[in-house]
Amino acid sequence: MCFILIFDINRISGSSQTKKNLNHQKSNVMKTTLLLFAALFFMSAQSFATIDTVTVQDHVFTPNTLPNVHIGDTIRWVWVNGTHTTTSTSVPTGAATWNNPINSGSTSFIYVPTVAGDYSYQCNFHFSMGMTGTFTVLSSTGVGAVNATHAPGIYPNPASDKLNVSFNAVGPATVTLTNMAGKQVLLKKFTGTKSAEINLHDIPAGNYMVRTVQGADISSHQLVVKH
Repeated sequence: MCFILIFDINRISGSSQTKKNLNHQKSNVMKTTLLLFAALFFMSAQSFATIDTVTVQDHVFTPNTLPNVHIGDTIRWVWVNGTHTTTSTSVPTGAATWNNPINSGSTSFIYVPTVAGDYSYQCNFHFSMGMTGTFTVLSSTGVGAVNATHAPGIYPNPASDKLNVSFNAVGPATVTLTNMAGKQVLLKKFTGTKSAEINLHDIPAGNYMVRTVQGADISSHQLVVKH
């Protein structure tokens, strides 16, 4: 009877130790599985984000149009020669603007869009020579941002004596004209209109930035004045 009792105790003890080992193995398997899923998720996220490279040289951005950028992708401007900038001129509401030199001392610049929509940019020194670019950022569904109203616009461009400006809606609006040195050369305020005409007769020929503000809607456009 004594030997049977000892045998039973050892058997129970061994069974308990086996359960502990099994539990430990299960825990290790679970940890390994979680780590594997985490690694796969990270690799998957990395594989969906892309880097679009735009070279900057000879008064041109190459490519100057990127139609299929996704939120979280990276746009990278890379200097090749000359003295240039990459400067946003129009971005969707809520998106960050940028203005960065691209030259021998600042050879690259990256921008990661977080808002879907259409973006426009330029080289502040050479946009009158056509050194401009655009990219469209798509939402997670693959569709760019759609606005119920049209973005404010200007025409003609280049302009000589008069500039027409259209707004999103009827209401108070402000239009400013700034030269490439950053000096404001014109300020106009309008009320109760969706469009306006601005006299440029006293504005010297050159390159300018037109900024329209109507409530929360802010838009910037490049303008060339020729007389």
